[in-house]
Amino acid sequence: MHNFYPIEELKLHPNYLSASEILNSILRSEIPDKKDLNKVFGNLATHITYNLEKHFEAFPVKTENIRKHTAGPSVIAEARARLAMNEEYAALHSKILTNEIPGIDNIYPIYGEYSDTVQTITALYKTYRLKRKCEIPAAAHPSRVGGLVHTLGFDIPGSHKFCTIAFLHDCIEDLIRFEKRAHFDHYGLKGLGMFINDYIPEELQPNVRILTNHYSLILNYLNYLLTISDTQVNRKNLLKNLENLSSMDWSLNEKVIKLHTLLDENDLTEPVLVNAKWLCYKDLYIREMADDALAMSDFRTFEIKAIDLTDNAHGSGALSMTDRLRNIIKLGIWASQGYRLHTSWSPTNNFIEELFEYALNYSEHIVIKDFLQPGLKQDLFASALFKIEELKSVFYTDRSYEKLFSKENNQPAEESMHTS
Repeated sequence: MHNFYPIEELKLHPNYLSASEILNSILRSEIPDKKDLNKVFGNLATHITYNLEKHFEAFPVKTENIRKHTAGPSVIAEARARLAMNEEYAALHSKILTNEIPGIDNIYPIYGEYSDTVQTITALYKTYRLKRKCEIPAAAHPSRVGGLVHTLGFDIPGSHKFCTIAFLHDCIEDLIRFEKRAHFDHYGLKGLGMFINDYIPEELQPNVRILTNHYSLILNYLNYLLTISDTQVNRKNLLKNLENLSSMDWSLNEKVIKLHTLLDENDLTEPVLVNAKWLCYKDLYIREMADDALAMSDFRTFEIKAIDLTDNAHGSGALSMTDRLRNIIKLGIWASQGYRLHTSWSPTNNFIEELFEYALNYSEHIVIKDFLQPGLKQDLFASALFKIEELKSVFYTDRSYEKLFSKENNQPAEESMHTS
């Protein structure tokens, strides 16, 4: 196991090994050893056992599918460590963190011929005072992702194409809603093409479009329409408004139809808008991105999304627990979709292995940390069980899916991910 994960901090706790054994037993649907329970929970061990028995009754699992750790690559994590030592990146990033518009001389070492584009987009982030949940300037995230792609050497010498695509990966979703022009509606959707042509170099546009979650843009627009008409945001009203949008002649029509089909086939719990976005993310957005990568024989853009996801997971401390769990699950979704591609491109395969390991380590950390808290042990244990349930797609593999996948390709499932 590598030293880049937060789980390493917990290993210093004197009860870490016992807490880890408790988690492993729970994943096997077994009551943990009494010595481990007593060491971690003291005189509450009997009550913890009772809670576990009820948990096993309510959530039976196939225990043979427990995900195992790998000693695979840590390409992204190692690049993050190298990036922190890059003085040119540090000079640029310090300007962004202090909400300044960096000069071309600061930007050029990382983004080269696209420095003007990066400066313009950075200025827009500053103009609209966009911040992350942790209160730092929002441009810090694309700066880190672009810096990581630069460090990983995605571009051929003399080119800065992919590191700039990485910097621009969120710019449409983040900025288009602020455009106020005669031909733009709220959230700018009808002026999407104009926004892209104005701010994104033509040769980068296909890649940035792939990275943009258009379903989130559409749902934000629907939320606006329902809000100004004082109409409840529910599944029925979302579907009704999607029908109206599908009759329009515009660039997002295909996405609108797919979104309508997805929402029509699924129930949505409250909060409806948030869960509609999550459904689109799981069932449409990442899958389509993977398919586009395969069709274009361009896995670099798909890999940029992996780097984006690891950066979000790395800095998720300011998020709600629901968002933190979903950030972890997103790592597994990307890796699963990458696995489905069955590519022989070794960098993508390395990322797949790394993101599965990222997800597993972050999942273990978030659960074991609850076990080891000094107070409210029963409550935190119940919370940890909930997290295990939510993170089941990370803690367990879908072997039936992998076997089906390997059968379709006439290769053993275990070999396909490691093809080089």
